[in-house]
Amino acid sequence: MGRKIKNRPDHGGKNQYQELNVLLHQIQDQRLRSGQTLNSISKLYDKNSLEQRSFPSYKTKLKSLISNSMCETQQEIEIIQKALNKISKMENKTAAQSSTSHSGPASSARQTTTQQPRKTMRRGFFMTLLQQKANQLPTWNGPKSETPAALTGTVPADSNYICTPGDDVAALCDDVADDNWILAEVYLYNSNSNKYQVKDIEEDESGENSDKHTLSRRRVIPLPLRKLNPATHGHLLFQPKHKVLALYPQTTCFYPATIHK
Repeated sequence: MGRKIKNRPDHGGKNQYQELNVLLHQIQDQRLRSGQTLNSISKLYDKNSLEQRSFPSYKTKLKSLISNSMCETQQEIEIIQKALNKISKMENKTAAQSSTSHSGPASSARQTTTQQPRKTMRRGFFMTLLQQKANQLPTWNGPKSETPAALTGTVPADSNYICTPGDDVAALCDDVADDNWILAEVYLYNSNSNKYQVKDIEEDESGENSDKHTLSRRRVIPLPLRKLNPATHGHLLFQPKHKVLALYPQTTCFYPATIHK
């Protein structure tokens, strides 16, 4: 915890790493203080046990030390929470930068390969980007007593929620074989007709087909914007026998599935 984090040479990121470094040192210092208080409690308890009687000020001192220990523990939790929130923001920024920086190499690859190898490379690279994007979703780090925000893990969107352009969604398109749900990106929302225009996310990335699908809200499912923290909200994760939509391997098509374990 005491290791210093090196500053990174990106413009706004430098201050972010410095602030995180400060928080990590604060956590270490707070933990040392908490450890000293716990040690004092242990010594006081041992002293009382050896004398086999409670001296007059024993209970008062013990109460005070326990109270101090609880306050110190709460302070440590709050600092850790700040550090986790800072890391989540940094992950978001890194994911956005990564998505932008990959556009160049992908374009170059399309220009320097033949048609068939180019298609294979595009799909493999594209699926890797999708996996990275999912892994880099920020984690909800609110306290256990707090209900996570909508679109955090398994927590659905509010009934009146409207997706914004660029949001990833599961979309049920009429012109897709077998009425499969596809992974799509919101292009726009028409408040007059209460309908979305969405683009197949794979078509959009490949540039081969940018057809848009006009769909009612019931045919569009917003995808999570954050991940749940299993340590604090594990009870909200999908449980066995829960019905879900899962992606076919190496595709952007969903299929109905059941959680096994």
